[in-house]
Amino acid sequence: MTDSVGPSVDKKKEAEMSAGRILNEKQTDWKSMWICIFLQFIVGVQISVYYMSMWPYLSGLDKTADVDFLGWIVAACSIGCTISNPIYGFWNQKTMSVKWPAITGFLIAAVGQVWYGLLTVATNVKWLMLFARFFTGLGVGNIAALRVYAATASTPKDRMRAISFGTGGFVLGISFGPVISAVFTPLGAYGISIGPIVFNMFTVVAYLMALICFLSCVVIYFLFEESYAGIVTKEEKANDDLVVPMFDIPSAIICIYLFMIVNIIATNVEVMSTPLTTVLYDWKDSDSILYNGITLALSCIISVIFHVLLGASRIGKIDKRNQMLIGIFVFLLYQAFMYPWGFYSGPLNFLPPGVETTEVGGCLVEYHWCQETTRVPLSVYLFCFIVFFGVAFPFVETPSAALYSEVLGPRKQGTMQGFFSLGGSIAPVIASISSTAIFKYTGYRYVIVLQSVFLLVGAALILIFYKRLVPLKVIKKSEDEKISN
Repeated sequence: MTDSVGPSVDKKKEAEMSAGRILNEKQTDWKSMWICIFLQFIVGVQISVYYMSMWPYLSGLDKTADVDFLGWIVAACSIGCTISNPIYGFWNQKTMSVKWPAITGFLIAAVGQVWYGLLTVATNVKWLMLFARFFTGLGVGNIAALRVYAATASTPKDRMRAISFGTGGFVLGISFGPVISAVFTPLGAYGISIGPIVFNMFTVVAYLMALICFLSCVVIYFLFEESYAGIVTKEEKANDDLVVPMFDIPSAIICIYLFMIVNIIATNVEVMSTPLTTVLYDWKDSDSILYNGITLALSCIISVIFHVLLGASRIGKIDKRNQMLIGIFVFLLYQAFMYPWGFYSGPLNFLPPGVETTEVGGCLVEYHWCQETTRVPLSVYLFCFIVFFGVAFPFVETPSAALYSEVLGPRKQGTMQGFFSLGGSIAPVIASISSTAIFKYTGYRYVIVLQSVFLLVGAALILIFYKRLVPLKVIKKSEDEKISN
């Protein structure tokens, strides 16, 4: 028995050494990788830039819109991403091209952003806004192709750094988008008009986003060069008798689920922050956008610091499974502190009759749950938002994306990365529609409970499948496979 086991173990080690030698002889093209990281940041901005300003813009233009419909508008961008993510991934899988899927996506997104800015000259605004965001989502689904490049254009020793910085760029964009809206609040809701075109705190941001999309296309076309250093090619596998085996499907699904959790929580926080602080702290719309934008910017700084540490320090050497468990624990701390416990002060205040949230904050008359809901102290809200989120997001999102690429192994990952991005796009659809409906009818108490359940399930899956959540190993061809080839 010893004789039969020994050679197979030696072959396995030989295969791993051979694959490692092939990949380590290559070099990551960091010029193009940094461009890819920057583009992921741009995608994040395009998705989230209106999260905090969308409700004031919508309610000011269309009085028939309610918070429920806001959830569908937020979801529209993610629905567009959900449809286009697999398409961009499949496009890359078949052509091994990132350049043209990325350019196409940004051009489509630019059309959606201009459409959003022109809503001031339209009627039936809520439906047109929904389609504008859907169209933008079809464009920024190109994040799937960009994630493929980060995973397959980096060598094994650089992969954690490349994916960490890429994911960090996307998260920074998601976090930084609402900050851009906050910067333009001095323009006000009325702004200035040039003919029928209005330039105010909402529309200027839309036109700026369209311009950024066009400039991104220029950068990709002239400066971006594709080089896949993280793939064992057919020729290399043939020369060394190597086989990249089938990946572990449950492990891949768990990584997608963990990525979905992060996107659900991120969407809930950013979409709900404006209406939540309006009812909790009586902030009017412009104050909610400004103060939450500042808070999000501070949280973003902490998040970026930890993304950099994960990619460039010993912290990144911590087992990725343990990193995700740490992140889930910090997320759960946020849920615990933000729950409206009975010992917090309350109940919440209602808006004076005939007064809108553009003038003063408070609960709308239909929010009956405000009569029995307590107020989370402002200091607790700020600490949770800035510190807990700033720390938690990097420790779940980055390792889940990096581990996913390692679970798939050194193969073309276009289609599978498309499904990974699809999971991240479905999550905001679920979050925005469910959380806005829950908030309208029962408050934010059960949003907290639902998020806690998702997190606990994620932690349980990591612990149950702990030994299977490992990088894929390349194996040596058997004698039968050699003969058949």
